[in-house]
Amino acid sequence: MKLITLAAISGAAFLAAGCVIIDADSDGYSSHYSSHDDRVYSADVSGDTVTVRVPSNGCTDKSYFEVDVDREDHNTFYVEFEREREDHCRALMPEGVELVYSFSELGIPAGASVVIENPVGR
Repeated sequence: MKLITLAAISGAAFLAAGCVIIDADSDGYSSHYSSHDDRVYSADVSGDTVTVRVPSNGCTDKSYFEVDVDREDHNTFYVEFEREREDHCRALMPEGVELVYSFSELGIPAGASVVIENPVGR
């Protein structure tokens, strides 16, 4: 009986030490963003470019996003950025990363009006 008690106390001491293991590929992985939240930190349309700052854990680039462009009328386009995959890197990037898209890249004619559909802010 004393041996079982000693083993239980040793196990409790080990747990109290705070050993934490995180599997980056697990469903419970917590990152700087929710994969279902298409919020961008900031957005800017100037000249013929669209610039968005998005959450990142260090590896996010344009390939992580699908960009949906819809024409409203002759000269107005609605643009939405949709994250397609999670960033499992481990860099501390509280400011996220900036992604720059040209109008040409998005299929938008020069001089058009652009509306960003994503929620903007933190």
